[in-house]
Amino acid sequence: MEYKDESWEEMLLKVSKKFKVLADFDFLLFLIGIQERGTGYIKYSKEEKMDLINLGRCVLFRHKGFYASNGTDEEGWPTFTVLKQLEELAPSERERILKQAMIEYFDDKL
Repeated sequence: MEYKDESWEEMLLKVSKKFKVLADFDFLLFLIGIQERGTGYIKYSKEEKMDLINLGRCVLFRHKGFYASNGTDEEGWPTFTVLKQLEELAPSERERILKQAMIEYFDDKL
């Protein structure tokens, strides 16, 4: 599936309606982190929110073949191994890859 701005906007609208919020890029990463961590929506500290956003990012890069899962750490957080270096990609290309992966993720989940 190729990334299209229209698909991104449609998905943002769908998620916004479902969760009754104005969804944006970081909110979607946060939701993916919650889903993948399996903790449900509870009150999180700022640090926990950042960790969940990072988890969402890692899950999406795994989906696109940049990372591989390699278990969990002592606190039960998923851990990943880098398969392809992201530093070689421009920030705009990384964002495009993440947006496409989010569209695919939420198409499957919603």
